[in-house]
Amino acid sequence: MNFKKLVFLQREIFISTINHDLRVPVIAQIRALELLAAGNMGVLNNEQSEIVNLTLASCKSIYGMLSAILSAYKYENRDVILNYETVNILSLIENYFSQNFDKRNIEKINIENKADDVIIRGDKLQLKKAFEYILNYCISCSNGSMHLKIVNDDEFIKIILIFKSMSSNLNDLSPHKMEQVGSSLGMYLAKKIVQAHHGKINVEFDNSKNYYSIEFPLNNVNLCDLNCI
Repeated sequence: MNFKKLVFLQREIFISTINHDLRVPVIAQIRALELLAAGNMGVLNNEQSEIVNLTLASCKSIYGMLSAILSAYKYENRDVILNYETVNILSLIENYFSQNFDKRNIEKINIENKADDVIIRGDKLQLKKAFEYILNYCISCSNGSMHLKIVNDDEFIKIILIFKSMSSNLNDLSPHKMEQVGSSLGMYLAKKIVQAHHGKINVEFDNSKNYYSIEFPLNNVNLCDLNCI
């Protein structure tokens, strides 16, 4: 067996293991724990309810991680077909904060829209996933507040996240975290999704603030979905 066939076989075994041997049992655990949490198997006392809900949250986290690994490898191997539709970037961001603000490590968020056009063409579900990863990551690193600014010109729309980091180690926010599957999976997958939409992510630092910018072309409807990866 030549090297390419061996690598392909190993990749298929790896993906199959995650998809069937790991994800399926986790899904079964989630369903069972949801029944317990809902009281379908009997009423739980407070301590039992807390343990079940903590375990359920852990299982959901593992399921999300396994799904992200599968998605990352699909992007790596150009197996993703994007479903292009009209996407309002501002609404996508506002919906994220309306659903997650009280669950995140953040006290204040200021959204400043200076863009005349916040509409692009893209896969809404994939873009939603990318913004969730990026915003979750930046918020987890922030000191409790964030300024989000949206600007555009005739060709591009740019979303800029500005915040002070809790960490004094700039490597914690390094763009290299987006370069490899194993380094920071969520950010790696987010970068692949943005690139698939012919966009790019930039990371800059100064003495006191961190800047994450996500940029998309405004007229990308006729662009082939994965040529830029």
